[in-house]
Amino acid sequence: MTIEGYFNENDEPALTLDLVAISIEVLIDTGFAGSLIVPEAIANQLTVQFEGVEEFYTVTGQMFTAPTYFVLVNWFGDRLKVPMAMSSEVRDALLGSQMLRG
Repeated sequence: MTIEGYFNENDEPALTLDLVAISIEVLIDTGFAGSLIVPEAIANQLTVQFEGVEEFYTVTGQMFTAPTYFVLVNWFGDRLKVPMAMSSEVRDALLGSQMLRG
């Protein structure tokens, strides 16, 4: 399978991710070990199922906690239930390395 990505206006690797309800631009962040983290403004547009609060680590090793939800994502032709963190600490939606596995 191939991911159709691009470099955005800031020369950052990105792709358009279909969250079933909306499509969003996500930055590809291989330093983020989770699946998906989005700003609160994006998460508030979605119907999500609350999962709990989890710890996450940035590429610099800084730990932060964020509410975690499940969201449906169209990924390589399949509809997957993916854990998504919501945070006021991020400006852009980030696609982490967990989504790139397999």
